[in-house]
Amino acid sequence: MIRKLSFLAIALAAVAALGCAPTPTSKSDGGGSGSGGGGGGGGGGVTYTKDVQPILMAKCAPCHTTDGLGAHNIATTYDDVHDPVVSVDAPAGCFKDGLAKMMPKTMGECALVAIMEGWMPMAMFCADMPRPAPCVTLAQQEVIAAWVAAGMPE
Repeated sequence: MIRKLSFLAIALAAVAALGCAPTPTSKSDGGGSGSGGGGGGGGGGVTYTKDVQPILMAKCAPCHTTDGLGAHNIATTYDDVHDPVVSVDAPAGCFKDGLAKMMPKTMGECALVAIMEGWMPMAMFCADMPRPAPCVTLAQQEVIAAWVAAGMPE
Protein backbone atom coordinates (compact mmCIF):
# COMPACT_ATOMS: atom_id res chain seq x y z
CA MET A 1 0.00 0.00 0.00
CA ILE A 2 2.77 2.44 0.94
CA ARG A 3 4.68 1.56 -2.23
CA LYS A 4 1.59 2.36 -4.32
CA LEU A 5 1.15 5.70 -2.56
CA SER A 6 4.84 6.55 -3.11
CA PHE A 7 4.55 5.74 -6.81
CA LEU A 8 1.41 7.86 -7.05
CA ALA A 9 3.12 10.79 -5.32
CA ILE A 10 6.09 10.58 -7.71
CA ALA A 11 3.82 10.37 -10.74
CA LEU A 12 1.79 13.38 -9.59
CA ALA A 13 4.97 15.38 -8.97
CA ALA A 14 6.23 14.60 -12.49
CA VAL A 15 2.91 15.68 -14.03
CA ALA A 16 2.90 18.86 -11.95
CA ALA A 17 6.46 19.67 -13.05
CA LEU A 18 5.49 19.30 -16.69
CA GLY A 19 2.43 21.46 -16.21
CA CYS A 20 4.48 24.22 -14.59
CA ALA A 21 7.23 24.27 -17.20
CA PRO A 22 7.61 27.69 -18.78
CA THR A 23 7.20 27.99 -22.51
CA PRO A 24 10.67 28.62 -23.88
CA THR A 25 9.55 31.22 -26.42
CA SER A 26 7.60 33.44 -24.04
CA LYS A 27 10.18 34.32 -21.39
CA SER A 28 13.76 33.67 -20.40
CA ASP A 29 14.77 31.20 -17.70
CA GLY A 30 14.62 33.94 -15.10
CA GLY A 31 18.38 34.11 -14.76
CA GLY A 32 18.96 37.08 -17.04
CA SER A 33 22.12 35.52 -18.43
CA GLY A 34 22.90 33.96 -21.72
CA SER A 35 23.01 35.13 -25.28
CA GLY A 36 20.30 37.72 -25.31
CA GLY A 37 16.56 37.93 -25.82
CA GLY A 38 13.84 35.52 -24.95
CA GLY A 39 12.46 33.73 -27.97
CA GLY A 40 14.05 33.03 -31.29
CA GLY A 41 14.87 29.51 -32.29
CA GLY A 42 12.50 26.65 -32.90
CA GLY A 43 10.21 25.88 -29.98
CA GLY A 44 10.11 22.35 -28.73
CA GLY A 45 10.67 21.05 -25.25
CA VAL A 46 13.29 21.84 -22.67
CA THR A 47 16.75 20.52 -23.58
CA TYR A 48 20.13 20.35 -21.88
CA THR A 49 21.95 22.38 -24.52
CA LYS A 50 19.35 25.11 -25.01
CA ASP A 51 17.87 25.53 -21.54
CA VAL A 52 19.63 23.64 -18.75
CA GLN A 53 23.33 23.94 -19.55
CA PRO A 54 23.29 27.78 -19.41
CA ILE A 55 21.77 27.57 -15.91
CA LEU A 56 24.32 24.99 -14.78
CA MET A 57 27.18 27.03 -16.26
CA ALA A 58 26.03 30.13 -14.39
CA LYS A 59 25.29 28.46 -11.05
CA CYS A 60 27.50 25.37 -10.85
CA ALA A 61 30.88 26.61 -12.13
CA PRO A 62 33.70 25.96 -11.47
CA CYS A 63 33.01 22.91 -9.31
CA HIS A 64 31.01 20.99 -11.93
CA THR A 65 32.62 22.39 -15.09
CA THR A 66 36.33 21.72 -14.70
CA ASP A 67 37.02 20.50 -11.17
CA GLY A 68 35.04 17.27 -11.49
CA LEU A 69 33.78 17.58 -7.92
CA GLY A 70 31.19 14.98 -7.09
CA ALA A 71 32.76 12.84 -9.85
CA HIS A 72 31.13 14.81 -12.65
CA ASN A 73 31.24 17.95 -14.76
CA ILE A 74 27.49 18.15 -15.40
CA ALA A 75 27.64 21.81 -16.44
CA THR A 76 29.91 21.12 -19.41
CA THR A 77 29.50 17.45 -20.26
CA TYR A 78 26.06 16.16 -21.26
CA ASP A 79 27.14 12.52 -20.91
CA ASP A 80 27.66 13.09 -17.18
CA VAL A 81 23.92 13.66 -16.62
CA HIS A 82 23.34 9.95 -17.21
CA ASP A 83 26.11 8.76 -14.88
CA PRO A 84 24.95 7.23 -11.60
CA VAL A 85 25.43 9.14 -8.37
CA VAL A 86 28.57 7.87 -6.64
CA SER A 87 28.76 10.13 -3.61
CA VAL A 88 27.06 8.66 -0.54
CA ASP A 89 26.94 12.13 1.03
CA ALA A 90 24.41 13.17 -1.65
CA PRO A 91 20.85 13.73 -0.41
CA ALA A 92 18.72 10.61 0.10
CA GLY A 93 16.50 11.83 -2.76
CA CYS A 94 19.40 11.07 -5.13
CA PHE A 95 18.81 7.37 -4.52
CA LYS A 96 15.88 5.21 -5.59
CA ASP A 97 15.97 3.49 -2.20
CA GLY A 98 16.30 6.66 -0.12
CA LEU A 99 18.40 6.43 3.01
CA ALA A 100 19.72 2.96 2.16
CA LYS A 101 21.69 4.68 -0.66
CA MET A 102 22.31 1.48 -2.59
CA MET A 103 20.38 2.29 -5.81
CA PRO A 104 21.60 5.61 -7.22
CA LYS A 105 19.64 7.82 -9.57
CA THR A 106 21.43 9.67 -12.38
CA MET A 107 23.45 12.83 -11.86
CA GLY A 108 20.80 14.78 -13.80
CA GLU A 109 18.04 13.57 -11.48
CA CYS A 110 20.23 14.23 -8.44
CA ALA A 111 21.02 17.76 -9.61
CA LEU A 112 17.33 18.59 -9.38
CA VAL A 113 17.04 17.02 -5.91
CA ALA A 114 20.15 18.85 -4.68
CA ILE A 115 18.80 22.16 -5.99
CA MET A 116 15.32 21.63 -4.56
CA GLU A 117 16.71 20.72 -1.14
CA GLY A 118 19.03 23.74 -1.13
CA TRP A 119 22.06 21.43 -0.96
CA MET A 120 23.63 22.89 -4.10
CA PRO A 121 25.40 25.12 -4.79
CA MET A 122 27.33 23.94 -1.73
CA ALA A 123 27.53 26.26 1.28
CA MET A 124 25.41 29.00 -0.34
CA PHE A 125 22.44 28.60 2.04
CA CYS A 126 20.10 27.92 -0.85
CA ALA A 127 17.39 26.52 1.41
CA ASP A 128 16.85 30.06 2.72
CA MET A 129 14.08 32.25 1.33
CA PRO A 130 14.52 34.43 -0.50
CA ARG A 131 17.29 32.44 -2.13
CA PRO A 132 20.70 34.13 -2.16
CA ALA A 133 21.99 35.32 -5.56
CA PRO A 134 24.40 32.39 -6.16
CA CYS A 135 21.50 29.93 -5.90
CA VAL A 136 19.32 28.59 -8.70
CA THR A 137 16.15 30.69 -8.92
CA LEU A 138 12.73 29.09 -8.61
CA ALA A 139 12.13 29.79 -12.33
CA GLN A 140 15.40 28.07 -13.21
CA GLN A 141 14.48 25.17 -10.92
CA GLU A 142 11.21 24.76 -12.86
CA VAL A 143 13.17 24.57 -16.13
CA ILE A 144 15.43 21.85 -14.71
CA ALA A 145 12.42 19.98 -13.28
CA ALA A 146 10.70 20.03 -16.70
CA TRP A 147 13.90 18.75 -18.32
CA VAL A 148 14.23 15.86 -15.84
CA ALA A 149 10.51 15.01 -16.25
CA ALA A 150 11.01 14.94 -20.05
CA GLY A 151 13.80 12.36 -19.72
CA MET A 152 16.75 14.82 -19.79
CA PRO A 153 16.98 15.34 -23.58
CA GLU A 154 20.19 16.75 -24.99
